[in-house]
Amino acid sequence: MSEITAKQPIPERYLEQILTNLRRAGVVQSQRGSKGGFVLVREPWQITILEIVTLVEGERKEKDTSDSPTLEKTLVYEVWEQANAASIEVLGRYTLQDLCQERETRAQQSPMYYI
Repeated sequence: MSEITAKQPIPERYLEQILTNLRRAGVVQSQRGSKGGFVLVREPWQITILEIVTLVEGERKEKDTSDSPTLEKTLVYEVWEQANAASIEVLGRYTLQDLCQERETRAQQSPMYYI
């Protein structure tokens, strides 16, 4: 956790909650000791970004439009459902391994030079 908070602007308490959710879901496991921390339970290519987002943000449920549906509400809900379906399709297409590979590719394309 300390490595992540040192590199990313994520509050430690929030990161702790995220990692606890991921541990309960069986995505990571915690290890105690001097070399302790969190490790993936499955291979990175087996974990989709959709799975991570769903575990962190919760299941995406359809909105109930039965309470006095107006034309405006119906239109907004239809657009929202299309956006939700598109995001699910995109997030389900990428894995943790895909993100790591893309990070490495971009890091190699723009090397840092220190003087």
